[in-house]
Amino acid sequence: MEYSKIIVIAFLGMFLSANAQNASDQIFLSNGETIAAKVKKIEPNTITYVYLGEDLENVVEKDNVEKIIFKSGREQKFSDVYTTNLSRKNANYEYPEMRGNQGAILPFEFIFDGSVSPEEGIEAQEYYYRDLQRKPERNTISYQDPEVTWKRLRKAGITEASQIKNYDMDEIAKIVGVGTLVNSKIVVSYRSTVSSSSESSTVRVDKKNRVKGYSSEYSSSRDEFETMVYFKIYDKNGNKVMDEKRRPFMTSGRTDYILTLSYFLKRTPFYQKKR
Repeated sequence: MEYSKIIVIAFLGMFLSANAQNASDQIFLSNGETIAAKVKKIEPNTITYVYLGEDLENVVEKDNVEKIIFKSGREQKFSDVYTTNLSRKNANYEYPEMRGNQGAILPFEFIFDGSVSPEEGIEAQEYYYRDLQRKPERNTISYQDPEVTWKRLRKAGITEASQIKNYDMDEIAKIVGVGTLVNSKIVVSYRSTVSSSSESSTVRVDKKNRVKGYSSEYSSSRDEFETMVYFKIYDKNGNKVMDEKRRPFMTSGRTDYILTLSYFLKRTPFYQKKR
């Protein structure tokens, strides 16, 4: 009797699991992983989805997705539209002289609420470079000016930060002509708007000794965001020297990634802390 109950429970679990899968969209990633979720929007470079029973939006790069099978049964396949064109553009590129003791800050990829924001990516790249130059004596290697890096990438046919992943990193090192590559991806999502109000009162006595009271009320609001910073360093052979990810600590602003980039900068193998 107990054995029969176990069989019934097992079949019931399988049935419920199958129904749960059928009630969701299936996102098939290129690394073999499958995500059961609800697809919210598909944009030129990213796909936004939420896990069942949750409201938090997640973002995956379209280049990392093979296909989506929607709960309706419709299947949508994705392919890398950049690789063929980029490799063709790169065929006649003349590599610059390789400077093994120099590093390059690659264009940072910045995604805000599921949409690519190239301007903010450039700002983050330039911030990191300026932060390095504040105390250049602590760097064990020199760094290429970001303008030079961008110029060489464009000549090779790379015009957006998101296109870099279509190349092997040893190829990128040859294109920009350095022995160390610093790369980062910053993902920022709107979380909520927080409102606050306060009231103050003042008591004054006029010339006739009459007491008068005054009160005023102030209100303000601020937007809060969720931020994740992915940070990687490669050598000229494409090997990872550093691979980290981190959320800003106890912060919620749109530019809080700055604190995290400074944190990573001081922990690279090429930065000497003050003794």
